[in-house]
Amino acid sequence: MTTGNSHLQTDFRRVEAEAREWFMLRGERSLTSDEQSAFDEWMQQVHNRGAYQRLEQIDRSLAALAAGPEGARLRQPGGLSGWLDKLNNYFGIAPAAGLAFACTLMLAVGVVYLAPWQAEPGPQAYAAELAQQRTVTLNDGSRVTLGGDSAIEVAFSDTRRSVKLLRGQAFFEVSKDPARPFYVGAREAEIRVVGTRFDVHAGSTLHPATKVTVEEGIVDVAGRPAGGAATVSQSGPKVRLVAGQQVSVDQSQLSRVTTVDTTQVASWRQGKFSYRDAPLSEVVADANRYRKNRIVIGTRELENLRVTTAFTADQADTLVAMLEQSLPVRVFKEPDGRVVIWPGTVEE
Repeated sequence: MTTGNSHLQTDFRRVEAEAREWFMLRGERSLTSDEQSAFDEWMQQVHNRGAYQRLEQIDRSLAALAAGPEGARLRQPGGLSGWLDKLNNYFGIAPAAGLAFACTLMLAVGVVYLAPWQAEPGPQAYAAELAQQRTVTLNDGSRVTLGGDSAIEVAFSDTRRSVKLLRGQAFFEVSKDPARPFYVGAREAEIRVVGTRFDVHAGSTLHPATKVTVEEGIVDVAGRPAGGAATVSQSGPKVRLVAGQQVSVDQSQLSRVTTVDTTQVASWRQGKFSYRDAPLSEVVADANRYRKNRIVIGTRELENLRVTTAFTADQADTLVAMLEQSLPVRVFKEPDGRVVIWPGTVEE
């Protein structure tokens, strides 16, 4: 009578293997549009999402371990044996399984944080959970506020401060350091500053444009090929923004610069979301970062439906009802809690 348990174990191993493949692929390069769609669909399954989030937690734990005094000791000859004991404390594994587990971790994470030949500290990863905000202070004194379901990767050197916005939205308060410019990469946009306050929205699969909004100071924004190197300091499409200005980057092309109210920049930090003539896909993507159950747009024709609306973070669950009352759409709630928006008519 072990068939059921054997089946569950096989399914668990399959999910874990798929999670490792996605984690390593996303760490190596930007996903293609088809890959991103497949990944988003895969992440909608609760078991898949749980497996992937466990890898993210392992990644953060290893990064924290490597950045501390223990990491310095582990980089010394013979330090690995002590690490196995540390793994037991971190993850509750049996010492006998330590070596195999360590190898699995290194393959899953894809970055050997504790390699003794590593000249500089590896990138540091920070993330905010669904429906939460998180503020982190970087080692140069800069502060980054992450919106719900957002993540960044930070890599500093003696000459450059680099942050990659992996997903979601972040507000940056950059400490001035003319000797070390501060770069932010997000999809096909590259932002360069010395010291300022600005917001970056990485966009989503349905609405991939990266939006940069400046609250204070000066920000240079440039387009770049997907996965390409920075272009801010090179020739190519770029623009300089000052306080109260905003630009979007889509497929490496810059939109026209628009003027915004500086008091409303990153109002999401106060849990307020406001949209004027925005595509429905943008509104839905933002709401999904503050909801447990996803909202899905049922047809491509609705993705660019223009929306003017406002809601607060605690209204994210009722947003769909608001949209149904004001737009030519119908909303259906599926048994798993997912909400699907389909074309419909507005009742008079």
